[in-house]
Amino acid sequence: MGKGLRRSKRLPLQVPVLVYGRDVDNLPFHEPARMLSLNQNGGLLALSASVRQGYTILVVNRTTVEERECRVVSIQVGQGGKRLIGIEFVQPAPDFWRISFNPQSTRPAPSKPCG
Repeated sequence: MGKGLRRSKRLPLQVPVLVYGRDVDNLPFHEPARMLSLNQNGGLLALSASVRQGYTILVVNRTTVEERECRVVSIQVGQGGKRLIGIEFVQPAPDFWRISFNPQSTRPAPSKPCG
């Protein structure tokens, strides 16, 4: 998914995850990885395994041990042999990262004039 098409704002937070799936040779893999940024619909993941856009992977949040099926929506060249993989949840998972993406929660409430 291109930057202009993103449905929710990405937050630059790193979360440790485990990723399970099949690579481009259809071989199963599992890899400890980390999310580089998060959004309400998925996020950006640094991954060594070679996957293709449209593939389905299983992402396990290592903090909560919850797992969600995700779709690979973008692939970019990263550093150190890793790829930057944009993922989106197959089914909505608004609480998977355990943070609020509500823009109201990060802005102070408007002050009311006295009187």
